[in-house]
Amino acid sequence: MDTVNKDKKERKVDFNLIADSGVADYSDGDIIVIDKLGVKPINENIKLDMILMVFCTKGRMQCDINEKTYMANAGDVIICLPNSYLSNYLISPDFESHIIGLSYSASQRKISLTSDALDIFSYVAQNPIVHLDAERQVLMSKYYSMISHKINNPHGLFHKEIMHGIFECAFYELCALISPHIQYEFGGGNIKQANLIFKKFIDELSKNEGRMRSVKFYAERLCITPKYLSFISKSVSQKTALYWVHDYTMKAIVRYLKYSNMSIKEISEKLEFPNLSFFGKFTKGHLGVSPTEFRKRQSIKKEGQ
Repeated sequence: MDTVNKDKKERKVDFNLIADSGVADYSDGDIIVIDKLGVKPINENIKLDMILMVFCTKGRMQCDINEKTYMANAGDVIICLPNSYLSNYLISPDFESHIIGLSYSASQRKISLTSDALDIFSYVAQNPIVHLDAERQVLMSKYYSMISHKINNPHGLFHKEIMHGIFECAFYELCALISPHIQYEFGGGNIKQANLIFKKFIDELSKNEGRMRSVKFYAERLCITPKYLSFISKSVSQKTALYWVHDYTMKAIVRYLKYSNMSIKEISEKLEFPNLSFFGKFTKGHLGVSPTEFRKRQSIKKEGQ
């Protein structure tokens, strides 16, 4: 790897210093964009006075952040918060990256310091490398492509606002990726946010008592997207959100077929299926037999006991 930083002098690096160095492809007073790292390297140990996100697209980078050594590979994002100390950074000869920075003053204006945001910042301070899966690598590349397009086509109304909007979308995508790994206090012990969301999902399923609902319905109840709910469910339980929706509905169907005197039509209506035909197909798809046949077999079993 090529050594980029050798000196042990300390230097405060803020938005204005990088903007004045001439390495930026874009700067508007709040956001700065650099397409290549190391064009004019800063040869001191540095203290950041801004938020810096480095999306590694090729090669690898090693860096000490707050006296701890980290390695970032292609597909990783390095997030450095204000007051972070960086030193001893090395890059491989083929290293390529996209860098986006947010000034300290802009970060205070734009990022609402909710409890969730504070938890995420606390996590990032200890875990500055975010590993992106293939899907999110593509997504981050698309965000950067939009930023690059706007840099190359700077004319038009609301140019700065559009740039800020794209940055904020990319930033919150990373926050969404980070949030399931955060530890929370719950019930006297530590629990990951993913587990907490999954528990709330199961609670909603229980309260709904098996009524036919979509994954979207539960996602809206939890104020998250259906895709994120499915991701959480798969991460925690190794089963999809749709599996659990169907599982709770089928448990209710079996319970009513076995222990109630309701007709098939009444069960279908109670569980709010759109029609009796769909209820029959749904039940047969899970039990292998029609609701009528299932109930008949249960009666035979009782008589044989």
